[in-house]
Amino acid sequence: MILAVMAFAGVLLFVSARLPLVVRYRYDWWRGIALQCLVAGSGCLLVVLSDVRYHGYYFENSVQAGDLLQVRLEEPVQAKKKTFKTIAQVRYVVRGNMRIPAKGRLLVYLQIDSNARRLRQGDQLLIKNNSVPVSRSGNPGAFDHRSYCEWQQIYRQVYLQQDAWHLLQEREESSIQRWLHVSRGYCLQTLQQYIGGREAALAAALLIGYRYDLDPEMVQDYTNTGIVHIIAISGMHLALIYGALLWLLRWWPAQRFADMLKGILIIVLLWAFTLLTGGAASVLRATVMFTFLTLGKFLLQRHTNVYNTLAASAFLLLCYEPRLLLDVGFQLSYLAVLSIVVAYRRLYYQLRFDNKYLNRLWDMTALTLAAQLFTLPVSLYYFHQFPLYFLPANMMAVPLSTVVLYGELLLLIVGRIPAIAVMVGSLLKMIMQLMNTLVNQIGHLPGALMADTQLPLFSVLCLYACIGGLLLWMMHQWKPGLYVLLLAMTSWSVGSMFLRLNEQHQRKMVVYNIPGHTVVDMVSGRRAWRLTGKGITDTVYDRYLRPAYVYYGIGEIAGTCAEESLFPGFRVLVAGNKRLVIVDSILPKRYPEKKLRTDYLLLSHNPHVDIKQLEKIFDAAYYIFDASNSLRNIQRWKSDCYVLTLRFFSVPDQGAYVVNF
Repeated sequence: MILAVMAFAGVLLFVSARLPLVVRYRYDWWRGIALQCLVAGSGCLLVVLSDVRYHGYYFENSVQAGDLLQVRLEEPVQAKKKTFKTIAQVRYVVRGNMRIPAKGRLLVYLQIDSNARRLRQGDQLLIKNNSVPVSRSGNPGAFDHRSYCEWQQIYRQVYLQQDAWHLLQEREESSIQRWLHVSRGYCLQTLQQYIGGREAALAAALLIGYRYDLDPEMVQDYTNTGIVHIIAISGMHLALIYGALLWLLRWWPAQRFADMLKGILIIVLLWAFTLLTGGAASVLRATVMFTFLTLGKFLLQRHTNVYNTLAASAFLLLCYEPRLLLDVGFQLSYLAVLSIVVAYRRLYYQLRFDNKYLNRLWDMTALTLAAQLFTLPVSLYYFHQFPLYFLPANMMAVPLSTVVLYGELLLLIVGRIPAIAVMVGSLLKMIMQLMNTLVNQIGHLPGALMADTQLPLFSVLCLYACIGGLLLWMMHQWKPGLYVLLLAMTSWSVGSMFLRLNEQHQRKMVVYNIPGHTVVDMVSGRRAWRLTGKGITDTVYDRYLRPAYVYYGIGEIAGTCAEESLFPGFRVLVAGNKRLVIVDSILPKRYPEKKLRTDYLLLSHNPHVDIKQLEKIFDAAYYIFDASNSLRNIQRWKSDCYVLTLRFFSVPDQGAYVVNF
């Protein structure tokens, strides 16, 4: 299909180029459409061709039973509750004495032990090939971890016990990779030595984007106040470093050759910093933009158009990795810059103050408000929340983080002089403690966070149309912009009305994917009847159930489901015309004379039962194995169902089970 569209567009361009000039001029808009189709088709083709699964060296295409995989760790090992986690790049498929070159990325979970704790980024391991598809909870409204990994071209995951992996002595690193590891190690060691504590982790995140040691509570505070971008390397950090480089090199003479050397030095340092931080989407965007600015200013002696620079950087990055288009950081980064370019100056000139301090304060306020203009809809769509005190939080955190960033650069320079480094580190720690305290206090003010905001994609588009129409009407005096605004608001209202009507008529049964728990909801309209197992804490509720209730628009938990007592020892739940039987204990010794008819049979909390025995008691249309069971029992039940040709659903493997009735 893609090739057909591209071929048709190419033929249309070829034919139109040979038509008379009058005809070409009259129908020139067709050439524009054909060109856009050709570019879009090329992008789609690039996405398909860049997919590692279609590559001849993808490890899943060549691996066989009994093969081993030689992998290289791409990230530091992160400590989770029950495992260590990292990402590995497959290098070879090891078959006997042969090493077959291979490619692909793996999500690796390691059993917690002292050997796994000592693993470092760049280590090479020999592991058993027991990979499975990346897991997903599938819970309504939950974060889709599988899709997130797939857009990073990670399709498989593996769990390794102590005897399932072996550390190899060889380290295949290029000189650049070795320099990056040494440089990053020096940065982390210096920050830990002279700052220490959780402030050292914050300093590492601010300087080089190393976020693996951050305190989760501190990250939540920054998220709740809308300044999480402070602890994520972004365009702001690159702008500060770019400004510092221009200031340091201002003494160079204004000559052609000197300007060329200055521009090359700035570009090299910017890209070195980008590689050191890991090359996140927002950093790449900023680096490409500043590279274009530097090329135009120092090498070509030309001033660039910011819109062209922004579009060119996006085009180049998407040619390099087309999947960046769906990266949240990429979207927010470009939207923030575009929003500032479009609205900042116009908003700033709405108010002028004679006092230079008030004028500077208004300048920062206008910049912060402008950055939120285009990022607000996307933030609501992905994160379902909006920090109401983002303005004072940014006004406080941005200046302090700027001082911290420059102070960290100074600390790295004087790191070999302990007397000076101790003073700089102590001062930086006090500043970061002050910043953390202020952020925490702002985040806990009444009404600091507007949470549980469900914004569908249609509403996002309508909101952008509202913003666009308002800007055209207010800033460019384009009267049709007002009609665009009114039409978008009307469409948004109508769409929301249909969504609420759909919520009023929904009838669903949901078996949630919550490890160690059995939770079933019967949803009718905007009410839910819940059956929960023991130990449902507030943390479990907030992580698994609350997003689902927001997603379905549930406003009331009516209590537990109605139960029937058809047979002693089993819990039977009825909702509408559907019946669910829960088996969570051993079977009774005496079987009924006639099979009990049920729509769903749910096995919960590892009951000591056999599928063949259940077949003698129940006439079940569907077997469900929830996440409170062990994987070993689920695998045994699945095998029995395959033999008996029974329909089943494994919640840990396939995600939450949702059925309409």
